[in-house]
Amino acid sequence: MCFTKRTETISEIMVSNRNMKTTPAITCLKMLLVIFTIIFCIVGIGILAMGVYSKVQLSGYILLSSQQYSMAPYVMIGFGAFIFLVGLIGCCATAKSNTCLLRTYGILLGVIFIAELVGAIAVVVLRVKISSGFQQGMLHAMTNYNITTTDYKGAVDQAQTMLKCCGATNYTDYWTQCGWDEYYVPGSCCSNKTACGNAKTIAVSPLADVAKSTVYVTGCHSLVFGLVDHNLGIIIGSMFGVAAFQLIGLILSCCLASSINSNKYELV
Repeated sequence: MCFTKRTETISEIMVSNRNMKTTPAITCLKMLLVIFTIIFCIVGIGILAMGVYSKVQLSGYILLSSQQYSMAPYVMIGFGAFIFLVGLIGCCATAKSNTCLLRTYGILLGVIFIAELVGAIAVVVLRVKISSGFQQGMLHAMTNYNITTTDYKGAVDQAQTMLKCCGATNYTDYWTQCGWDEYYVPGSCCSNKTACGNAKTIAVSPLADVAKSTVYVTGCHSLVFGLVDHNLGIIIGSMFGVAAFQLIGLILSCCLASSINSNKYELV
């Protein structure tokens, strides 16, 4: 009995050693999967960095929306970190030729694919709601601009200075919709610092052709979402393209796992 067990053990070791050999097809699949996984990890780091940037630099824009998007940067950070961790699993699975890990990697890629697909569809479906929310939030912030207990002043000034815009739809929103004194806008609307000086509020002409020599006349909402609408096809196409990219990794991981299993059976 002991001799039989010993013989079986030696046989298993010999089979295991032979299983370590790889075919050209497996080698090729592993190389392709490694390349995919490296790109995948870079994408994850990019999304994480965008989340951090959004939290640090774009918090004012998030405040201007009437919708609750304050968690958006954290979602991006979490999603980017998750993608990076999944990429590490893919690296380990490929290096070890572990079929269980490869299948797990494929499943996780499938989950990410579905999440990105849902996100792309949500952008299309909720675009109008997001646009409307930003406009309403901008008008609300402009109305409460001078209330010192809020952060609206800083958020509005940041948006108008960086985007070179004034108001939500246009510069007249301040006195037509937000209760400001007629023909007055905040200093952050100024496009000509020589003419404006350091004035906190600026008297302007109701005629855009005259006012544009002193202040920005284009609204922030019009500027932001006009650009989004103009490039909507590219944006949606890019999102679907990134989602479809996951399918390559999913197919490669499944093919590699299947090839490794087939190779083991052939050797046995």
